This record gives sequence, C-alpha cells and structure tokens, in this order.
Amino acid sequence: MKGKGPLENIKVLITRGSEGSSETASLIEDVGGVPIVVPLLHFQPHEDEWETNLHTTIHTYEWIIFTSKNGVRFFLQALKRLQLDLSSFSGKFAAVGSKTEQYCRKYGIPVSFVPDHFTGDDFADEFISKVKPSGDVLIPKGNLARNVIASELASAGVSCQEWIVYETVLPEGCIGQLKDIIDKEQLDIITFTSSSTVHHFMKVVDQYNLHDKIGDIPIACIGPITKNTAEKYGLHVKICPGIYTVNEMVNEMKEFITNRSSK
Repeated sequence: MKGKGPLENIKVLITRGSEGSSETASLIEDVGGVPIVVPLLHFQPHEDEWETNLHTTIHTYEWIIFTSKNGVRFFLQALKRLQLDLSSFSGKFAAVGSKTEQYCRKYGIPVSFVPDHFTGDDFADEFISKVKPSGDVLIPKGNLARNVIASELASAGVSCQEWIVYETVLPEGCIGQLKDIIDKEQLDIITFTSSSTVHHFMKVVDQYNLHDKIGDIPIACIGPITKNTAEKYGLHVKICPGIYTVNEMVNEMKEFITNRSSK
C-alpha cells in the first residue's frame, strides 16, 4: 500500500513512454513510493522508403534481430501494412533482452537466441561467436536507436540491414507538466529507461533553465548506456542495476534509500 515500504513517500519521476509507465508506477507504489508519471516518449509508426523491397526479400534473411518491445510491435504493424505474412519468413529470430523475448513469444514469434548480457555492444560479440551467422540479418528499430549491432556485425563481415519501423518523439503536452514539477521541487528520484528519455528531459531543463533545480536529485538509470548518456549531461547517477530491467532498477532504488536513511 502506498506510503508503507522501503520507498515510503519517496516521489519518483517516471519518464518512460505511456505504454510502460503504468507498470513502473505500480512497482513504485508496491514499495511505498509515490510515482509521478510524465511520459517523455511517444512512439509512432514510420514508413521507411526501403521497406517496399521486403515483398521480394524478406524470405532471404537468415536472422531478424529485435532490440526492444517497440521494435517487435511496430515490425508486426509494418508487416500488416505491407500485407506480408510472418510465415513468409523462414529464418530465425533473436532478442536482445528477456522482456523483448517475452513480448516476441506473446505474439507467436519463436526466439532462437537471447544473449547473456542485454546491451547492443555485448550482443554483437556473443551473437557472432555463438550463432556464427552466414546469411543476411534484418534489424527492425526506432529512428533514435543506436546502430552498434549493425556496425559490429558489418565489421565481422555479416550483411546487415536496418529497418526503421517507428519514430520516437517528445510529447508536446508533457513539456509544461515536467517544467512545473521540477520548478516546484517535487522530486526525490528521477528515473530514465533509455537515452531518449534523458535527451528529452534535458531538452526541457535547457529550455527553462532548470539546471539548479535538479542538481541534487539522485538519478536512476536502467543500464549502462542510459547511465552514460545521463552522465554526459552532468547528471549524478546513483542507481544503475546490474540486470537491465525496471524491476531491478526499483530494487536498487529500495537499497539506495534504505542505505541513505541508515546513515
């Protein structure tokens, strides 16, 4: 119940997209925290000029690699838009993390490879060494997603095609809301689940010159890539789990607050 638990009355900003924010808010509430939801991401379909080629080429790919749940979601939407049936693909699927794997299976996509470490940098090395791909690889992704997997695979001699299936934008309606919350100093912890959330957050901070308002607020990041982005902006990341999931990030928050309270 809210107000009882390791995060008792701790106000936690949730910046992830609206689709995943309710799940995160529930986790925060379950341990006594007060979630403040300001989605700084909105995802929308993107029609890539290149995609019309898939009518004749999708069956030629040996692997399709998904790096996020949104990659899966908008991939399936794009197939529907293109009137392509998933059965026309006879290759295998890989997912960068366990959550993405679960989302694949939910929609009947069999996953043949998941790495031990859930970052693009680790994925490429492990994928190449364990799978030894010999054919072409397709990566459905967002417009702001890094190209590290494609670059690493190409460097190893693997033919790789990136397919932009969705765009990530900053919802205009959330800008003023975030500005007011920061201005009134209502936050105890700020959470980021992707580099895009950090970029959009800092865009608002820069726009309204709110740097002095956030300087002492502990930052929680879901993993090292997001942490690196936050630190490049000068943010003080105090919480970053070894396993890159929201559940683990909340567990780390609990430990951080408990340790701080005992000092």
